[in-house]
Amino acid sequence: MPDTSKVITSQRYSQGFTYQDYLAQVASNRENYQQNDAAFKLSSEDAKFFKDFVQRHGGVKALAILEDWCPDAHRGLPIIANIAQASGMELRVFYRDKNPDIINLYLNQGKFQSIPVFAFFNKDLKPLCHWIERPAVATLFTEQVLAELTKKKLSEDEIRQERRKRNAAMSDSWRQETVRELKELLAKTTTKIS
Repeated sequence: MPDTSKVITSQRYSQGFTYQDYLAQVASNRENYQQNDAAFKLSSEDAKFFKDFVQRHGGVKALAILEDWCPDAHRGLPIIANIAQASGMELRVFYRDKNPDIINLYLNQGKFQSIPVFAFFNKDLKPLCHWIERPAVATLFTEQVLAELTKKKLSEDEIRQERRKRNAAMSDSWRQETVRELKELLAKTTTKIS
């Protein structure tokens, strides 16, 4: 678990965007967030899990790190925003490139500034856990598709278009897998700190 105490203070956390404020200032790709938001519905069972988690901890704060151009952020941020709203969790959004000290706390494999990152804290900003980029099944799928398309000797643009098309077809299942992974991660956290 990274030592976040010198970087993510109460003052710094409060400087992040709320979800609505973030969406209001997004210059490009706002429609991608809105489409993903409209397509995602948190089940009542999942909402209860997250609400119970927040209540057990006497409050939970979530922090999202992302950039507007990232398709994984377009899909993931509406999920965490729905979870926050349903559970009473506080959420703040930070841009990766404007906050290198924050993203460097959560390097993927210790070296990549992968986004989005969702970090969870108790009410006093003591770290609980964090989640990076996308569900494992999505990473495996995208790697397999890339390998397949590369063998076909397509142009970079053709590969990019085909990947987007295939990834879009998987969005619903990846949203549900994100929720499942977050629940699993938080359940382990609950076990560790209870």
